[in-house]
Amino acid sequence: MKAEEQTSAARRRGAQDSASGAALMDAVEAVMRQDGYAALTARRVAGHAKLNYQLVFYYFGSMDELLLATYRRHIGRYREAAKEALQSDRPLHAYWAASSKLADAVLNMEFIALSNHNELIRAETVMFGEELRTIDFHHVAPALQEATAEAKVTPAAIVMVLNYVGSLLSVESALGIQGVHSEIRALVDWCVDRLESDR
Repeated sequence: MKAEEQTSAARRRGAQDSASGAALMDAVEAVMRQDGYAALTARRVAGHAKLNYQLVFYYFGSMDELLLATYRRHIGRYREAAKEALQSDRPLHAYWAASSKLADAVLNMEFIALSNHNELIRAETVMFGEELRTIDFHHVAPALQEATAEAKVTPAAIVMVLNYVGSLLSVESALGIQGVHSEIRALVDWCVDRLESDR
């Protein structure tokens, strides 16, 4: 496609952050929660949003681009929640609370499953996973200096453990597994209380 044609095509596309673009992304999330990523089609998503299916291509160009935009919006919400938690007065407590929420566990599972079959989603998942390991942890470090003085423990490692445990509990709860969850939560609460005991 020539440069002039690309510019013209770009002009014809609607804004992804418009009301209709947002409605299509909302519909993707709803369909994934209800029936899984395998049920996603342009007609199904548009029908759920009560829009003409051709608007999928007007706003996003392709289903892959719609899925990628929806996923980026989804992880953007998580990114902001994580940063806000780590900047609070009690960052470990706040991050643990954010990581162990049950909301969106089904959607998380579906996007992870989709990443095994969609290279765009897989690349975004890897990039975001690596990004989580480079978040600014300086708010967390003061709480750990004394508690971990004798151990090879870093703020990043502790935050990621909280993330792993919280994510697994959320996924298991979404599947209907509840055994030992209260005890695991109590254990993590006990550890976090000691790591931030001075706060």
